Amino acid sequence: MKKWPVKPLPKVMRDSLSVPALLNQVRKDFENIPDPRRYGQQFSLADVLMSILTVFNLKFPSLLKFDEQRNEARIRANLKSLFGVKHAPCNTQLRAV
Repeated sequence: MKKWPVKPLPKVMRDSLSVPALLNQVRKDFENIPDPRRYGQQFSLADVLMSILTVFNLKFPSLLKFDEQRNEARIRANLKSLFGVKHAPCNTQLRAV
């Protein structure tokens, strides 16, 4: 079978298709969603949605496991640096939204 030459992606495309860049774009899109909750909330809608995305991205088996580990240093660092989450809601608050 003949192999086709593989050309590396240009740097501009590599930078915009990296995981941090894609997560940053998702967060920007989440921030544009109007918050349907009526009263002052402890957590922004973007933080709630990004926390839910974190559950799937970091492969937590359940919201409860995420809740148990969300205050560990490693998870907090990932939430802040990769997902831009300032304060992660507990599993009950995630379910309420």
